[in-house]
Amino acid sequence: MFGEAWDDMSSEYDGSVENNPDHVISNFIEQEIQITSEICKKIIGPEKKFTIIDLGSGTGRVLFALQKILGDSVSYCGLDASKPMVELSNMKKSQLDLDSISFFHYDVTNPKIDELFDDSIKIVMCMYNTIGVIPAEKRKQFFENIMNLAGKDGLGLISAFNGNDFSFVAPKIYHPMKKMVKRIDDDSFDEKKVAFRNSLGYYSQWFTKSQINEFLGSTVEPIPITVDVDGNSKTMGHVFTNRQP
Repeated sequence: MFGEAWDDMSSEYDGSVENNPDHVISNFIEQEIQITSEICKKIIGPEKKFTIIDLGSGTGRVLFALQKILGDSVSYCGLDASKPMVELSNMKKSQLDLDSISFFHYDVTNPKIDELFDDSIKIVMCMYNTIGVIPAEKRKQFFENIMNLAGKDGLGLISAFNGNDFSFVAPKIYHPMKKMVKRIDDDSFDEKKVAFRNSLGYYSQWFTKSQINEFLGSTVEPIPITVDVDGNSKTMGHVFTNRQP
């Protein structure tokens, strides 16, 4: 994740996301992992070596969850630009005694990112709308990194909030995470720019389905993440892939 704002949020991240009692958040991340793990199962086989790479891995939530489901036959690597986030990830890793997962402090927009990895088949993901905090001027390189790492045999995978319904979804997502983002101002939900921002420096861009598919060069219909809101099923986000798994 990018920016000093994320360094300040690191201590509140787990409580606001992974362990948030709000059902919108908890149901979102439960479905996000379920969908993602099922996609991974379709690709991972016993004959070859696989690595799951989480770009913007935060405090390790996604990789720890996937390791529980997929086991240690796969290698896992999390990269994050926030040093405090990585430190928390490694602290949790040491407590769980997991050798198959590694976390590194790294700029995921670095064009030399492929030098970090071996020739295993890679499933490269960016979860929970982390693409929204990638600086706009680095976004093209970021997606090039995903595609280059995935190659023809691997997979690029994005989990993102539903930018097609920003005005409804954004308040449902951010109000329960106020302890982490710390402030929601009167103009935080910018419907014109389809972005959330606050006066403390936090900014997250949201994207439509067509925009994300364009970033991935994909024609695959994304899988919806649906949550019950006031008795109605609402699409709060999607899981995108660059090809059919």
